[in-house]
Amino acid sequence: MNYLMKISSVCILLLASFVPTTVATNKYTVKACTAASLGDICTLQVVGTQNVAQPVTGTGHCDETVDQKGSVTWADLTLSEGKVLLVEVETHVSSQTSNAGFFVRPTRLTRDWGTANVANKKATFYLAATGQFSVEFASQEFWGGDAALSFDALMLFVNPGADPVPSGATVISDSDSSAPVDLGPNKAYVFSADNSYDWGADKVFKVHDNTQVYFEAGAHVRARIVQTEKKVDNVLISGYGTLDAHYDLEPDVVGVSDDATHQTIGIYGKNIHVVGLTIVNTNPKCGAWGYCLNINANWSPIGVQGDPFGADELQDQTMPAPTYKARQAHCQEKNMDDSANTNFDNCPTSHTDGQLVSYVKCMTWQMGQDGINAGKYGTVENSFVRVIDDAIKPWDSHGVYKNVTIWQQALGWPINFGWWNWNQPDVGTVVEDIYVLHNHNWHTSGGWPETASGQCTIGGIYGSGSVKSGYKLKNIFVETTASCAIGLEISKSAYSRHPTSDGCVGSIVDMQIDGLFFDEEFKTGTGYNNFLSGEASPYTACVGDLKGEIKNLNIASNVAGRALGASDFTMPNAGTVPGLTFTTAVDPHAVPLSKYELHSNKNVYADFGAKGEIDTAGVTVAGVQQCIERCHSDWSCDCVVFQASNNKCSKRRGCGGVESFDDDVNYDVYVRKGSEGGGPQGIMVGGGGAVRSSRLSVLVGVAVGGVVLAMGFVI
Repeated sequence: MNYLMKISSVCILLLASFVPTTVATNKYTVKACTAASLGDICTLQVVGTQNVAQPVTGTGHCDETVDQKGSVTWADLTLSEGKVLLVEVETHVSSQTSNAGFFVRPTRLTRDWGTANVANKKATFYLAATGQFSVEFASQEFWGGDAALSFDALMLFVNPGADPVPSGATVISDSDSSAPVDLGPNKAYVFSADNSYDWGADKVFKVHDNTQVYFEAGAHVRARIVQTEKKVDNVLISGYGTLDAHYDLEPDVVGVSDDATHQTIGIYGKNIHVVGLTIVNTNPKCGAWGYCLNINANWSPIGVQGDPFGADELQDQTMPAPTYKARQAHCQEKNMDDSANTNFDNCPTSHTDGQLVSYVKCMTWQMGQDGINAGKYGTVENSFVRVIDDAIKPWDSHGVYKNVTIWQQALGWPINFGWWNWNQPDVGTVVEDIYVLHNHNWHTSGGWPETASGQCTIGGIYGSGSVKSGYKLKNIFVETTASCAIGLEISKSAYSRHPTSDGCVGSIVDMQIDGLFFDEEFKTGTGYNNFLSGEASPYTACVGDLKGEIKNLNIASNVAGRALGASDFTMPNAGTVPGLTFTTAVDPHAVPLSKYELHSNKNVYADFGAKGEIDTAGVTVAGVQQCIERCHSDWSCDCVVFQASNNKCSKRRGCGGVESFDDDVNYDVYVRKGSEGGGPQGIMVGGGGAVRSSRLSVLVGVAVGGVVLAMGFVI
């Protein structure tokens, strides 16, 4: 069913809201409608939102939350092909205003979709494509301080139409007390938005061959979906509902809660597709670990009853190498003890029968609640990850991670290349068009890991005997404060490890990073830096690509207008990083100077050519290009003042005609073209709200089992 349908220019929104009963939900009001194109007007309608705050509160705050607080409000919207969304957002968070800036990120995507009408606590703007967008009444500089860890966020998830639910699909009962519940084979099921899927304890659904599991929009299911006792073929999990790992897991139940199955979605097999789902972990207790989604995990075996697998088996520090158990691989080339795997039934052989993760949103709140790994021949696309711990984990051959938006919280790598792959080739993975909205791991990088790297944007501590080669990273964009770019170490004594029987760790060979962009210089701090090191003391048996080197790494980058070089890196063992090269990256989304009108020898400021000063003191930039890009990304900015003598850039709003500018030979003014008329025409923002919202919007709230469902209808 398509939950945003245009019928005779009338927009119908059918959306649902999950609200934990202990969390206030009036942080934002969102309205939206479908318009034919940028500049067109439609009738704004109230959109149902969902809100989850940090579930670990009060005296329960613990090491695993690493001081991360705040909340996320979100809305699922559907956009028809060839159309755009007109959106109005009002913040009710007392500390939020547009005085110091208004952003809809990723700005490299949104900044060319016209301008916005921006008032103090309200804004109206267009979204012209599907994706995941953060709406922020906050300054660019806000994200470098501790207050960022308590931010109340708003995410707009703009989706394509949902897969239709088959007419014969079985509605899953919310009163079934069996544990676990088998789904399939050869059946279709649906989680209904009308049911309350909360059993008061961990609930597990095991999928089998040729099974489809649909979520109606608004369905909120406190459960997990797994299959780690066998490999399955043809599983679809689809829809704009929510899957919530809310309850503690009973320890070490094979196929249910052993470490191989400790995921919200964890499945082995081929032709496994997960589309549209929002995955959250709202467990209020500390230590509730487990990925959002892990398909064909390269570090875990087929489950065997009576012998639960523990991840600590891959943390054994026996040197040169532990004796690993003879655990049966699923689709890995070797078993855990490095004997040959001979059973590849229901294993993907190409992207044709590989995994697909699309328009999935992952949001968690504790260390150990990692993001997404899709396995060999897996594709992750058009998805969103907001986690404390590693966000995306490209650990397998022929993976594709493309158009992924990341909000890294207070710990972890946005793009992680550790830890513990079983020994097999690891080649040809592509990571492309990654938008890192925020990266708060500077909060913990000074203390962990123990090397001088801390946690950067790309990296990890690699301790596997697998040789990783031919990885290509392209167009990684980091919009706000970050600790560092790359912190990558290969170590035979890595915390999580699977060396060869001789204690060798694989090299990382011919990795290409073609376009690593940071809008700001790195945050000044201690205990972290850009870092590269291979294994400093390999065993004598470790030769060739098993010496643990970082070989022929090419880094093309742009950090606030400059390229990274060797002097930007700590390299305690430079000989272990042979063939390292650096080049300057060219931003494919650079803002042409032609989008701004230059007024030389002019200045503008409050009440003298401008209505307001966004950053009164200004900031030092690399040059004019970076200055106009600061303005172009901030939808409250209409012009910038640039002082060439010291490269000082100051943003202004409400810039008038040149006749009102101040004559001053020390400055130049660059005015955004097209900003004079403001944003969407016919829509006024301010205390009176949006005009032309004449149709009646009704919110109907229904309490079901502690979950409030809010449906928005147009009358």
